[in-house]
Amino acid sequence: MYADALLFVHDSRDQLRQAFDNSSISREDYLTADPAAYGEGWEGMAQHIHDMSNLERIIFEDCEVSDDKVLAPHPNLKPYPHWLCPEYIARKIGCDLHDAANLLDCWVMLDPTQKMVETFISWAKARSIESSLAYFEKLALALAEVENIDPEDATESEDVQYQAPDEYRYHVIGDDAEDETPWLKRQCPWYQALVQSVRNCTDLDQLLALGKATYNLKLLHGMAGVFWTEYNIRKKALTPELHIGPVAQVFINKIAGSNGNLASLGAWLYKVQQGRIRVHNAPKGQEWTPIWAAYAEAKSQHNREEYAARPDVPSC
Repeated sequence: MYADALLFVHDSRDQLRQAFDNSSISREDYLTADPAAYGEGWEGMAQHIHDMSNLERIIFEDCEVSDDKVLAPHPNLKPYPHWLCPEYIARKIGCDLHDAANLLDCWVMLDPTQKMVETFISWAKARSIESSLAYFEKLALALAEVENIDPEDATESEDVQYQAPDEYRYHVIGDDAEDETPWLKRQCPWYQALVQSVRNCTDLDQLLALGKATYNLKLLHGMAGVFWTEYNIRKKALTPELHIGPVAQVFINKIAGSNGNLASLGAWLYKVQQGRIRVHNAPKGQEWTPIWAAYAEAKSQHNREEYAARPDVPSC
């Protein structure tokens, strides 16, 4: 791939010809200059690049090949490895994110390597999360007491070293050996149960209550996205289909043709909805939702037109 890429370089023949015509270079320089790219190799590479799909172009220009695997770069947004992330620890142990963060706080005191973290995870899985937290909190506290130093002494160190994290990291694409376990199956048991409860919900009021309770949990971005997607799908399935009656449709058409006389029309609609004005086969229940939605849209449109017609408003 690298040898082929060397063929696809800029062809400067047109620029050289233009420079010679403008007397910017001498005839000798023009005749001896290397146009840099020409012949069948250049034409073949140009056609090859032209025929590539967008994905093939990205792989060709940006990716690297290592051990027969294609590695794509991505910005390194975290200055620490994945095995020091609470999300990784929570998924491996099967605990919630709060407990995983508490465990990680204790482990960081031990200056762990990846092998140490994986060992700690296996210990926590074998024991209960409560006993693991108690053990590591006690260990971290004892270590902190042993390593406690005078703050004035800490400022006298002249060998402070800081190693900046890599700007980019790489991930494998096109690898058939990747874990095929569905994303939801890799999440914490309590989150799987939460999503399943949404899917099994058969009552709209119960679903709305579940949504309010989950909103206060402040889920991680990925978890929240999946939950609310499942929630909206289930809510749509449980919401009864709305049939707009002929009288409700007449009201909506009347709103559309009100020509700005919305205030009196809105007051009249309100009295009809309250039963203070009797209308034969008046709209009922949820039929009023699209009526008031049409009224709000018409009012907003009227306000925009009225604002644009003001003499103190400059025209675009």
